[in-house]
Amino acid sequence: MGRPVNKKAHNAFLLGESTFNTLSKKSLDTSRGHFEKAVELAPDYARAMAELSYVLVHTATAGWHSDQEAIEALAKAEVYAKLAVRLDPNDYDTHWALGYYYMNSGKAGDFSKGVKSFEIALDLFKNATDRIDRKPGLLAEMGEALVYDGRPDEGIDLLEQAIDRVPDWYRWNYAFALYCSKRYSDAINALDKMYRKPGDPTYLYDSLLTRAAAHAQLGKNKKANRAVADFLKTKQTKRETGWTIRDELKRTPFKATKAGRILRDHWIDGLRKAGLPE
Repeated sequence: MGRPVNKKAHNAFLLGESTFNTLSKKSLDTSRGHFEKAVELAPDYARAMAELSYVLVHTATAGWHSDQEAIEALAKAEVYAKLAVRLDPNDYDTHWALGYYYMNSGKAGDFSKGVKSFEIALDLFKNATDRIDRKPGLLAEMGEALVYDGRPDEGIDLLEQAIDRVPDWYRWNYAFALYCSKRYSDAINALDKMYRKPGDPTYLYDSLLTRAAAHAQLGKNKKANRAVADFLKTKQTKRETGWTIRDELKRTPFKATKAGRILRDHWIDGLRKAGLPE
């Protein structure tokens, strides 16, 4: 990773990474502010631009911000991700950020571009990056992207490479891929191995939707209904106005192909059976 001569910019970058969290609007905005400061201090700092783009996409998709804020965040994310790749095309992280933007842009044709960007990122990650600088989150996130692309088995392969590298969101993505492959019991087992549990302020309550859908498909309706109820009552996920099937459809970027629609419908079917409101 190329670091700027400006130490203040690099310190701001590190603060952006350390404060990044999708569990609250405040955390996202704080992280975003640090990355914006890093880019302001070092306009050629490609990695900071990539991370700023990544945070902006989360700003648009996490559900904490208004629709207008989300639109503006995605527009800025596109600019920063593309500039980051131009500034440092040999950094896997810049292609990762661009791929993540494409996967979530909602624009026709961008989904395939996103998969391609992830493929470039993975090649650089494996073949041209020092092990110390590798963030295995790429494996987990590309694994999720492959699920949305209609290739859950390939996603599982990547997620299994990442799964031993600890963070709970890897296991959540892994469980989601297993659900999409109709391996419902395996999905629940993967979620059971998450380190954080309900009640912990850092527990990923959104993972309860995967648990609910898997239980519903197994016919375990009481467990499915309970998971949805626990999800809806948490401050992390209520987003002030609740969470619905419509919200979930907006958040999950399945590819607009027959395979993608089948997986999307399968996901929504599980959530409907579990009792997530329309």
